[in-house]
Amino acid sequence: METATERRLQVKLDEREAAHTKLEEVHRELDGGNPSDVQRRQIDEYVERMGELDTEIDGLSTQVEADKRAAEKSKEIRRAMRVAIDGVEADEDGVVYRTMAAYARDVILTAQGTTSGKIQAQFGSKDEIESARQRLDLARDTIKRTPANTLSSNVAGLTPAQHIAQIFQVIQTERPIVASAQRADLERGSLTYPRVDTRPVVAVQSSEKTEAGNTGMAISMQTATASTYLGGGDLSWQAVNWSTPNALDLWFRLAASDYALKTESDAGQVISHSGFSNNIASTVGATPTFADLMTAVGAGGGEVYANSGRLADTLYVAPDRYWYAVGLTSNANLSFGQGGILNVNADQATLRVVVSRGLDSGVMIVGDSDGLLVAETPGAPVELRVVEPAIGGYEVGIIGAFEAVVVDNGAFAMITTAS
Repeated sequence: METATERRLQVKLDEREAAHTKLEEVHRELDGGNPSDVQRRQIDEYVERMGELDTEIDGLSTQVEADKRAAEKSKEIRRAMRVAIDGVEADEDGVVYRTMAAYARDVILTAQGTTSGKIQAQFGSKDEIESARQRLDLARDTIKRTPANTLSSNVAGLTPAQHIAQIFQVIQTERPIVASAQRADLERGSLTYPRVDTRPVVAVQSSEKTEAGNTGMAISMQTATASTYLGGGDLSWQAVNWSTPNALDLWFRLAASDYALKTESDAGQVISHSGFSNNIASTVGATPTFADLMTAVGAGGGEVYANSGRLADTLYVAPDRYWYAVGLTSNANLSFGQGGILNVNADQATLRVVVSRGLDSGVMIVGDSDGLLVAETPGAPVELRVVEPAIGGYEVGIIGAFEAVVVDNGAFAMITTAS
């Protein structure tokens, strides 16, 4: 165990080393030149301090050496005194009993009790009993020595870090608005579809052989140009083959998640623009009551019917507005969850609820899902990959063409505006 004198000696040695290092730095700055007044004072201070430290270090060193010699001499004396009977040996720290008889003799000589007292009086003098007690004490000290510790830091090679091979962040590929719409496979860069502009009408004939309804039918061809979504990257062979989870698979999953968000947002903007042009007369404010909200839903359904003749079947809700509405719902029959059914009027009128991150914050839209048409390349997003043997890598990407259109301008009505 380190003594206080040894600790002080080490502190002074460290101080001298620090002063010597600073002195050497000044000499290096001079590089053989003459010191300035400031540098001269620094040199004198360092030299004076090292002289003081040398004096104290010499005294402490002498004391430490003397203490060590005295301790060693004391050990030799105690070692010689310990071995007083056969079967007992001395080591550096205590006593080692080599025979059971030697240990039993010392235990008997030091035991308490009437029988033990008689044995002690017959076979052991007072000095022998005291020596036996000292040997047992030294032996117990030896037994109680702290064994060498093996800590977890000593066996780091046996305790590798625990790796959880799971991504905890959200990787979302759901597209509820897209899933609710009519779908078509996109085979070209643009999509064409017919739209009825003028409908024939039927009227009551006023008299025989007179014309009644006489309106021509007009149908135009609409064209929508698809948008191509593309994302790319480059991964090394090592990153792909030495990663857990697999980096290549994870890249495609993350890229597909962003593709889903971009295309869902595209569809959300399409119905938002259409719904905004047909919003109800008084849209719901930021903090409506449940009654206000249900009144707005009913007004939105009426607006859809008036503009298109369609019966609304879906309530499209931005996530923030959805959670606000959940807090207003007090009727157990109102299922206000994703894909749930909102019973508007005693189970006779129902709306499917679609909650989508593709809508702007604060938006709620009532509409007929058949009024939205989405066209997309089959299998999109398509995974692309090319091996790069010259550099040991993989060039990767995803691609997909997508377009969303409202086929009937009156099919959607906005009941709350974006916040």
